[in-house]
Order: sequence, then structure tokens, then C-alpha cells
Amino acid sequence: MPGAGKTTLLLRLRTALPHHLLVFPEAQPPEESSSDAETARILLVKARDRLETARHLARTRPDLIVASDRCHIGVLAYRYALAATDRAPSGDFEHALALCHDLKLLRPQPDLTLLVLMTDPGTSVSRRAAYADDQRYSLWFDHGFLTAYRDFLDNLPVWLPTTTFTALDVTGTSGWPTLLDALPSHLVRRLLPREALIDSSSEAV
Repeated sequence: MPGAGKTTLLLRLRTALPHHLLVFPEAQPPEESSSDAETARILLVKARDRLETARHLARTRPDLIVASDRCHIGVLAYRYALAATDRAPSGDFEHALALCHDLKLLRPQPDLTLLVLMTDPGTSVSRRAAYADDQRYSLWFDHGFLTAYRDFLDNLPVWLPTTTFTALDVTGTSGWPTLLDALPSHLVRRLLPREALIDSSSEAV
């Protein structure tokens, strides 16, 4: 969810673990594409490729933690929200969902830790207030769009019934303790001591 603190949290982890954490930044849509369907295909193929790269690194670099800022769920949530607010035909979302199935992104991933960080639309907007006047991001400040985006995340089991994930509502909390509590024990043991990761600057913004 925009404003939930994903990028901030990953940046802090990467700073704390410069030699043991690889973060794939948020995938960007191509500057030019023939259609929304093509844009979705490109982003979802990137998500599939990241999974394959992460699995390769797990075999060759067992000391490395690999993380991705957003994944196929963000692609689906965006297109669901567009359709729900009549900004795009529902077929665009259905096409992206079918692509996820074709690319095997929705099958069980027992070697994957999938965290879905959520907040309410009002908090999302307030945390990103510095960008409110930038017209390029106007959609991400529309309460109707953000409500639909959150609705999709709230109902993930309906759309992704075989996907295992941990949903975290970080609206009223600091993201760091919540995130660390949600991580599997084998990952936590590889991180720095908890007190070294949490300080006064650790709020999710």
C-alpha cells in the first residue's frame, strides 16, 4: 500500500546490512508501451524474473538476503483499483490476473516470504504529503482509488487463494518492530541485533 513504509524499511535494512542484503527497487513501467496490457506483461515478467534470480542467488550466495520492493500483487492491486473507479475496463485487471497464472506467480511459493504492508487511505496520503502537488502522482492521492486499492489487499485470498502471505496493518505503528516480528526466525537470526535496527528514525513513512 502506498505510504505503508515499504521503501523506507528496505532502505534501512540495506543500510544496516550492506553486504548481506540485495534489494530489487520498485519496477518501473516502460516509458512507451502500446497498451496497458503490454505494460502489465512487462512488469509481471520482471516479477517472475526476480523470483528466478532470487532462487539462483539462494543457491550460490547463501549468506545473502534478497528482497523486492513490490511484486505482482502491486501490479494487480493497481489494475483492480483502476477498474473499480471506472478508470479502466475490468478486462485489464482480468488480463493481468491471467498473466500471473501463466507466469506461475500465483502458485505456492514455500521458499518466499511475502509481506503485505497496509495502511488506510488517509494515512497513505498524509505520509506522502510532500508529493501532493506533483501532478504526476495525482492518482495516488485520490481517496477513491486508494480505498479500492486497500479493498483488493483486504480480499487477497479471494483473488490469490493459493498464495501464502503475511498482511500487516502499519497504520498506527512504527514499521520496524512490526516488520521484524513478522519475519521468519531463520531470517531474523541473520539480521543485526534488534536494538541496532530500531531507533528514533525508524518510523515507516
